Amino acid sequence: MDQELLKLFEYETERWSFRAGLQQYPEARWAAQLCSHFAPDDEDEQVDDEVRSCYNCQYRRWMVTSFECVMLKNTVLLTN
Repeated sequence: MDQELLKLFEYETERWSFRAGLQQYPEARWAAQLCSHFAPDDEDEQVDDEVRSCYNCQYRRWMVTSFECVMLKNTVLLTN
């Protein structure tokens, strides 16, 4: 797993939360560029104009102040 990608997320309460939070498009795009598991969500679920963004990934789950990366959670657990 890319260590630079992991730095963009915070692990707490069994969730990998995006540190930058909501509406931080450059950071979400950068994280998606680093992620080898990125998969675009359905078009009607995308919120960023740039397709390759964590905000548009099918593995993100929205939270009140950010989102959780389900793929990161599963990948990190499998490699540890």
